[in-house]
Amino acid sequence: MLYNCTNNLEQFMKKKAIYIILSVFLVLSVALNVVQLTKRGNGTLKFSDYVYSVVEVKASTEDVGESFGTAEFINSNGVLVTNAHVITYKKMGVVYTFENVSVRFSFENDYHKVSIVKFDTTKDVAVLQLDDTSLNFKPLKMGDSSKLNYNQEIFAIGNLNNLGLSITKGIISNPSLNVTYEDNTRNVIQCDLTIADGNSGGALLDNTGKLVGLTTFRLKDNKGNVIYGIAYCIPINTILEYIENV
Repeated sequence: MLYNCTNNLEQFMKKKAIYIILSVFLVLSVALNVVQLTKRGNGTLKFSDYVYSVVEVKASTEDVGESFGTAEFINSNGVLVTNAHVITYKKMGVVYTFENVSVRFSFENDYHKVSIVKFDTTKDVAVLQLDDTSLNFKPLKMGDSSKLNYNQEIFAIGNLNNLGLSITKGIISNPSLNVTYEDNTRNVIQCDLTIADGNSGGALLDNTGKLVGLTTFRLKDNKGNVIYGIAYCIPINTILEYIENV
């Protein structure tokens, strides 16, 4: 009788040990999946999370006209980035900056003045400074464009056709491609993404909401027609490298 009790106890303890090991393994597996999902993101970004980070841009000069685009805050000092072609124009082959440049949050009617810190038309990058830094704004988190992959999900926020900020979703077709556009060859990110006038300088975000580039241009076919559905974006690493020298 004592032998049977001891044997049953040993079997019970073995089963309990196996149960504990399986339970620990299950918990670790779930935890690992949660971590992986957190790193990957859930594939959806809420537009409302970026209304204090991405803004509409308006640039104008009397007797010249207006230009519209998009910019985003990149630090807590009120520094923004956009495309150089948003805040400049050409006249007789000479590049000029628009006299008045301002930004507007998507939930406001009024524009706020910004100053042009520096721009490079070859890189098509411009750095702006918000004049009134007491305004409530939120800088975007910076990503690493060197780690982008083919077929990776991305999001773009921009002032599409100057109708106000909107968000669109696409994928990366090529994370690093040299493209010649308007006599300049640039290293860009090619995306399967719909953009239009006004999206220039807009935020290209990965699925964790980090800034990985600026939506910049579309190509044209041999008849001069815009090729829709393909967007080219300046990598954030190129932009940050330029800003470090400002």
